[in-house]
Amino acid sequence: MIESTSNPKRRRFGVIAIAASLLVVAGGALAFAHGGGGHHAGMMGAEAVEMHLEHMNMMLTKIAASDAQKAQIEGILKPALEDMKAAHDAHFAAFGQFHATLLAPSIDRARLEALRAEQIKSLDAVSQRLVTALSDAAEVLSPEQRAKLAQEIERRHGG
Repeated sequence: MIESTSNPKRRRFGVIAIAASLLVVAGGALAFAHGGGGHHAGMMGAEAVEMHLEHMNMMLTKIAASDAQKAQIEGILKPALEDMKAAHDAHFAAFGQFHATLLAPSIDRARLEALRAEQIKSLDAVSQRLVTALSDAAEVLSPEQRAKLAQEIERRHGG
């Protein structure tokens, strides 16, 4: 027998459960997009920015990039990675606001929508920033170096 959803408490619990599930999926997608493993500093902590830069430097060494190219590329990518870290930190704070709003005595749908829209706008801005920085960095390399880099990425990362 199908239970009625006319019970306000049951309906509210269902709305909270669905919203929480959607937030977990959206948050997981954002964390994945930022390279992290969840809603913690994780892979976008300050140490991770340096780790990404060290990995990049190792890859550039393998393709015979000059020291000048390495410095130029780091100068392009480091600020973009720091922007990603800031966006990740802001997302973590927003996730707390999502929780507080969902667990409040009454559901403020307009606030939830505003929070969602802010997160989408932030993710879009940081992804545009990263694509621009990656494009700028790629232009520092010669076509031959980019081809070698593509081969190295394929070998190390499978794609």
